[in-house]
Amino acid sequence: MAALEFRPSRLLPGAHAQTIAQSLVPGPRVPGRARILDVPVAEGTSIRLLISEPAQPPRGTLLLVHGLSGSADSGYMKRTAASALARGWLVARMNLRNCGGTEALARTLYNAGQSDDAGAALAALERERSPRPFALLGFSLGGNIGLRYAGLSSPGCLADAVVGINPPVDLGRCIEAMERRGNALYHLYFTLGLCSHLRRIRRVRPVPGPPATFRAVRSVRGFDNAFTAPDAGFAGAGAYYRGSSAADALSGIRRPALILSSQDDPFVPVSMFAPHRGASAWLRMMHPGAGGHCGYWAGSAPRFWAAEASLAFLDDALPGG
Repeated sequence: MAALEFRPSRLLPGAHAQTIAQSLVPGPRVPGRARILDVPVAEGTSIRLLISEPAQPPRGTLLLVHGLSGSADSGYMKRTAASALARGWLVARMNLRNCGGTEALARTLYNAGQSDDAGAALAALERERSPRPFALLGFSLGGNIGLRYAGLSSPGCLADAVVGINPPVDLGRCIEAMERRGNALYHLYFTLGLCSHLRRIRRVRPVPGPPATFRAVRSVRGFDNAFTAPDAGFAGAGAYYRGSSAADALSGIRRPALILSSQDDPFVPVSMFAPHRGASAWLRMMHPGAGGHCGYWAGSAPRFWAAEASLAFLDDALPGG
């Protein structure tokens, strides 16, 4: 893989500026009209793919998976899709369960352990005869899902290469980091976002549990205790975090894989990756000094450096790259 160095914009010099600005800047228009493909993943439950074709004959298929409180239309998803299409990839942007306006398609909530949904999406793309090779790229919670899928499905992984950007592979440690006083703004943002999403789902179907309000749940952990864990069959948030983290699955990876996560991520501590360095000979790790959480806003175009670094990795890792 060609060496790529992240040089942050001088206007966004710190981790918090990088993290927040990236989420505020709208993504570009994804070229062409996206085709919708709904994929069954459980009884009465489907996920939705938005599939875009490049202008030239495609060199392969890239599946993108968003993070917590995101969707297929999140800025980082659109920025990566636009860059990948320009490089000749067919791009499928995946909405996790209930996300991106798909509340009526699911009977269950989405969670970090639904790695089988990534496998179902890849299988659907295979049935559609989408071009090989297949690449899977996940952001944050989506990165955990993708890496967990690659490790647990080995050697039957349908992806030919996998990338996780700032993946919370140890969910418990990430929640502890988010609960620190310095991360109160992020914690509030995610808690309110989860509650708002749950209220939207309740307009379509009943969901057991208390009112989906900050007063009732108080935190992401409280939300997971009240809703995510019981919906997924766990006794509580702690059991959900242990059972859904990708960390223990990393040793099973048998496809070229990359974890890209900055050293200054506010709530995905870079130290949690050290025990897993060398877990699989197929797994590479990149830890630029800056970038925040899925920020990577560069000083020059193309601005979203994480997409360029990930696509460069895929170019080197896959046939025809």
